[in-house]
Amino acid sequence: MNDKPIVIKDPDFSRDNEIRPFQIEGMDVRGRAVRLGTVADQILVAHGYPEPVERIVGEMAALAGLLGSILKFDGIVTVQTKSQGPIPMMVADYERKADGTGHIRACAEIDHEKLSTFGANPSFKGLIGSKNGYLVITIDQGADMERYQGIVELKGDSLSDVIHAYFESSEQTPTAVRLAADRDPVSGHWRAGGIMVQHLARGETGRERILDRETEEHWNRASTLMHSVKESELLDPALTLDDLLYRLYNEDGVRVFDATRVQKGCRCERERLLAVLGQFSADDKDHMVVDGKIAVNCQFCNKTFDFSPEEVG
Repeated sequence: MNDKPIVIKDPDFSRDNEIRPFQIEGMDVRGRAVRLGTVADQILVAHGYPEPVERIVGEMAALAGLLGSILKFDGIVTVQTKSQGPIPMMVADYERKADGTGHIRACAEIDHEKLSTFGANPSFKGLIGSKNGYLVITIDQGADMERYQGIVELKGDSLSDVIHAYFESSEQTPTAVRLAADRDPVSGHWRAGGIMVQHLARGETGRERILDRETEEHWNRASTLMHSVKESELLDPALTLDDLLYRLYNEDGVRVFDATRVQKGCRCERERLLAVLGQFSADDKDHMVVDGKIAVNCQFCNKTFDFSPEEVG
């Protein structure tokens, strides 16, 4: 990994916290690359999870960015895992705002007793617990559009394997994904990144995507080159996504499109939480009062909001 520290204050020249769509010339292949600097660090530092958990939550945040940035309308894409492992639940979502920017948040539940039995470096399977586990992707584009949800079993050695299986089974779309999250070796701040390529169908809906030998060779080449990317390259603050894509696909030619800027975002507004509390019965509210106040903690940003009984009504 490059030994330069993370860009903390995101100066004008920083190319962190963005998602870059691209297309490989001469192929029916498109993709997206994501780089999270301060966004990943802000999400993870707020919780203080054990490092193996932080790493996988960072990957989830990057995955939410890759999937959510496909939205063409304002909406929310949520990626969630549920299992019987040390991390019984993990969730990340991406909200597309009216100005086109993306807001990412992520969190996890931890069974510390189970986690303690897996040592210092548990595997993905160990953390997630693939038995009876599943991953859910939900796309919500508002009240006027139908809500979509897809589910796949938690099978594989990495989160990348799981999302590959999702697209293979739910979307029948040839897809390859690489994800990474780690601390910067000098500053100790968290970074996350990812890249995804997909083969596009030709012609009308329902046509086969891999139509002939040439098309298959194109897809195999595009996915093989993508898998050659190193985790250090996905995280390197000195290597822009444009330069990374050029390294991978310069022999074929790669066309990049406008990047989407990303920031850490949460929807735990005080007014919204107050409205939710107002829906509880008077008896329920009374039981919520501790030391003269009602405390509500947001699982995503780990911020606690205090309300007086008079405010809640």
